[in-house]
Amino acid sequence: MIRNTQVTVVGGGIGGLTAALLLARAGAGVTLLERAPEPREAGAGLLLQPNGLAVLDGLSLAADLERHGHPLTRAVVRTSTGLPIVDATVAGFGTGLDHVLAVRRGRLLAGLLRAVRAVPAIETRFGCEVLAAHADGTIEYDGHRVRADLVVGADGTHSIIRTAGDFGAVARDTGTTYVRCLVDGGDLGLEGEYWTALGLFGGAPIGDGSTYFYAAAHAAPIAEALARRDLTAFRHHWTRALPLSAAVLDRVAGFDDLLVNDVTRIDCARWADGRLVLLGDAAHAMAPTLGQGANSAIVDAAVLSIEMAAGRPLAEALRRYADRRRPRVRKVQDTADRLARLSAVTGPVPRAVRDRGLRLLDRLGPLAARQARIAQQEDPRTLRAAVAALSQTRIAAAGLTTGKKPRT
Repeated sequence: MIRNTQVTVVGGGIGGLTAALLLARAGAGVTLLERAPEPREAGAGLLLQPNGLAVLDGLSLAADLERHGHPLTRAVVRTSTGLPIVDATVAGFGTGLDHVLAVRRGRLLAGLLRAVRAVPAIETRFGCEVLAAHADGTIEYDGHRVRADLVVGADGTHSIIRTAGDFGAVARDTGTTYVRCLVDGGDLGLEGEYWTALGLFGGAPIGDGSTYFYAAAHAAPIAEALARRDLTAFRHHWTRALPLSAAVLDRVAGFDDLLVNDVTRIDCARWADGRLVLLGDAAHAMAPTLGQGANSAIVDAAVLSIEMAAGRPLAEALRRYADRRRPRVRKVQDTADRLARLSAVTGPVPRAVRDRGLRLLDRLGPLAARQARIAQQEDPRTLRAAVAALSQTRIAAAGLTTGKKPRT
């Protein structure tokens, strides 16, 4: 166990909250620092994959999300006319891990925050901006200079912890932009993804009478509409490219309801530097096209906590965490990039060739199933058992730090 270990988690998003909760359950004393003055509900949805659901279920947080979310058992990509390009069953990993769950992001954050605040070993400090960090575990914020046994950088794409440490980081602007939004109405006819002449448009109802949608915004007409903050033009171009989008876009009340995100890819040669360690977007920001950004951060937090709880020296635990996570996440980043490029094909002939090729691959069931399992990065069943065992003393004996199934 990691009792008497003092951990500072920088960043109060999904990855940071999950890490704080798991590390505290494993026995650490945790201070969570977040620069926002108070918790804020992000105005968008989230697709929780089996790997993310596994961790949340191990934390006993999945049931509430399931009650208020919308399960998706198929992953369907269609043309703008509705003709399927890819239609696959979500890879199943047992009860509760056989679907993707569309939920309100704010509900997940609120559930994590409630769980964090219920743990006496976690101190949360909002409105604290970290200004500097050092490999010996010292951080500086708001006139304070404190030292921890471990500093977890869960502070996103523009991470101050990553900037402060020696992680061999490379940040690359991908040239792609996506829009996300929540609108009222749970029966607007949108479930799945459409690849159009303007790029992708997708979404799903999220189980609370709302619909979450996301759309590419790097095609010239859309980019120009966004630059002018012209919601009417945005609606016009998308409705022409995908008529069914009209029912969704008509529910967008104003331009500021749209969340516009430019995609930066982050690659780090190292995920740890002394007592500093990275997770989530701070370590591996990626394109959203595989739906694994937040899920990967949740899994990072779980694997870091599992390796820390195994009783090894800190440097070895961090090395094992990075060795276990980094190559698997790199594959996901690369796959997400390929999907971004494929979905952005605009010409009618190239799109037709692309669609025929993907339909052929879709018929090769074993290949598709293998790719789906690689995207999960860890076996969700084993991950759920490992997270549930974190408060116990038999983690290493159960074989849960090696990716093996627990012995029964």
